[in-house]
Amino acid sequence: MKTYKGFLKSLPDNGIFCFGSNPEGRHGKGAAATAKMFFGAKYGQGKGLMGRSYDIITKDLRKSKHPSISSKEIKQQIVDLYLFAIQNPQLDFYIVYSGKGTNLNGYTNEAMARMFSCAEIPSNIIFEEEFSKLLIIN
Repeated sequence: MKTYKGFLKSLPDNGIFCFGSNPEGRHGKGAAATAKMFFGAKYGQGKGLMGRSYDIITKDLRKSKHPSISSKEIKQQIVDLYLFAIQNPQLDFYIVYSGKGTNLNGYTNEAMARMFSCAEIPSNIIFEEEFSKLLIIN
């Protein structure tokens, strides 16, 4: 499994910044703000490829309690990301969840790692080093 260290503000030319977003595509905080600032995430688009970023919906801003998106819904989007990665082997997809700190979506790092472990991980998916230690690899 490929990993990287630290906070990403730049990527190789074939790198895609993968982050959690909301259905409204507001990209106002955390990794979503970084994606908008550095990797082409577009305000108003909450899911999929845009610029050099790919987002999955992990939080609904219209709800006051978080987590607000079910793990089942997030897992399906992760499977979609993995299928997209398989179809685009020339690209590397950098998953920007960290093994430390908190997530704005209300899930723990361990819970997010379980979700990213829901299917076979393609070889062009790259995880932050500390987060990779939380993955459940069969």
